[in-house]
This record gives sequence, structure tokens and C-alpha cells, in this order.
Amino acid sequence: MKKGLIPVALGTVVTATGLMLDAKQNKKEKFNRKDYKNMAGALLVGAGVAHIALGGIDIAKY
Repeated sequence: MKKGLIPVALGTVVTATGLMLDAKQNKKEKFNRKDYKNMAGALLVGAGVAHIALGGIDIAKY
């Protein structure tokens, strides 16, 4: 198996999960500080994108 595929796959799953949690976020509504579901979604999207980027670097290197 090529090095970096596992982080890319994990990042894809984590990003998709974060987008599902953050799907109800509306630009018209003000951000609610107590809405932990949207905060968790944003955190998961960021972590997923980081995994995809780092896995992509590994794939490109090796």
C-alpha cells in the first residue's frame, strides 16, 4: 500500500462527518456560541483537511 493513503482516507471520512454536523449552519443566522454541534463540525472539517494535506504530501514525496 502506498504511504499516505491511510491519512487521506481518514481525512476524507473526518471531513465528511464534520460537514454533516455543520450542514445546518446558515450565513443569515448569527453564530450561537452555545451551539457545540456546529463547533465540533468545524473542528472536524479542519482536522480532516489537515489529514488530507499531510497524506497528500506523503504521497507526493514517496
